[in-house]
Amino acid sequence: MSASYEPTSLAGVKVVLADVAELTRTAHRHVELAMSRLAEATAHLAELGRQHHEPLVPAGLLRAEAELEHGLQLLAVAATAVADIDARL
Repeated sequence: MSASYEPTSLAGVKVVLADVAELTRTAHRHVELAMSRLAEATAHLAELGRQHHEPLVPAGLLRAEAELEHGLQLLAVAATAVADIDARL
């Protein structure tokens, strides 16, 4: 977040919005990376599970993938809202 700003000024609000937009983009990148790594882990476990008598991919891993997808959707909504607010200022 920016070191100094006057939160009651329009410029200060725009600085905060820019910070929020950047944090949202960073969060989006982190979630995408987490999704990629979980997909890799799922693929590896599924492959190993073919040689096993029962599946090795835990249900929680599949739920985590779904939750991360939902998180990406929420981040997209947040990014749009921040951009809309900024555009109106």
